[in-house]
Amino acid sequence: MRRGTGWLVAYAGLSVAHLGAIALDEPWSQLVTKLLLMPTLAIWVRLNRGPVGLLVALVASLAGDFLLQIDQLLPGMVAFGVAHVFYVVMFARRARRRSLVVLAAYGVIWLGALVLLWPGLGDNRLPVAAYSLLVTATAVTSGWNGWRAGVGGALFLLSDSLIGVGLAGHDFAARDYLVMATYCAAQYLLASSLLRGDGR
Repeated sequence: MRRGTGWLVAYAGLSVAHLGAIALDEPWSQLVTKLLLMPTLAIWVRLNRGPVGLLVALVASLAGDFLLQIDQLLPGMVAFGVAHVFYVVMFARRARRRSLVVLAAYGVIWLGALVLLWPGLGDNRLPVAAYSLLVTATAVTSGWNGWRAGVGGALFLLSDSLIGVGLAGHDFAARDYLVMATYCAAQYLLASSLLRGDGR
């Protein structure tokens, strides 16, 4: 993965810039930096001959980023749901060992988080339940593909769980930063693990 290192550096820079835009509470800066994240990562993936499914997942994530940034929650979840379907398929196909322990552990986490957040989700209960199941499936299948992919899947689940915490009315000061920091790290780890294709 030596091609396009500059694009990867740009992705890291954009991630930091986006967190800075959140700190400054600049909506347009947040939008611009957020919408540049996935295209930059996708170019790096393309230069390293990444799988088509990964590029589709990143494009779907870009659509989700835009929709969530303009407060279109349900369409945003649909877009990210598409991304997770592709992640699940890719990681499930590459898995060398399918651990029932990983499946059970994430199943408990999914159910526990849903029970805790359910009272505050209101009309979003069923969409969040369905979407969170997809995110959990990404966490499970990525966890079957080595530490890099596993950490990426776990961070994606954490990022979306923090969004769910906000939807349920349990906001806190650093939540927006943590959502994006874990999301940016997750997308890089998932993408780089699929480029490696060796489970490391």
